[in-house]
Amino acid sequence: MQTDAPFWDSLVFAGIDEVDVEAVTAAFGTVEVAARGRAAGSACPDCGRFSDRVHDRYQRRLKDHPLAEQGFVIRLTVRRFICGSADCPRRTCRAFLPTAAPHARFTTRLNHALERVRLVLAGRAGARLAGWLPSWDSAREE
Repeated sequence: MQTDAPFWDSLVFAGIDEVDVEAVTAAFGTVEVAARGRAAGSACPDCGRFSDRVHDRYQRRLKDHPLAEQGFVIRLTVRRFICGSADCPRRTCRAFLPTAAPHARFTTRLNHALERVRLVLAGRAGARLAGWLPSWDSAREE
């Protein structure tokens, strides 16, 4: 199933201007949104210099809240930029996207929901609840 990308853009990334939805597919109990960052450049976290020279692209696979009892995954393409400063120890930096923290496997909103479950229910009760929810089954082990 392919659907209209602007609809999904407003549904999944509401309030986030740095992301464009390219395609949406649904198969085998999972809805997958293919998206890419639209940032023209990024500031180096070490020296602060802005760069728009693209070094590479990589994909991140982020789990999000279930949608209509189906797993929901965002396949996000992120760009890395070359730092233009010759004396900076960092050679490349990634574009900042507020959807997830660096190296995270879950979106920020799914992570916040899991944190609330962990705080309120704690221990085994939280693990059981997370196991019953469609896309949280692998998240409960973390």
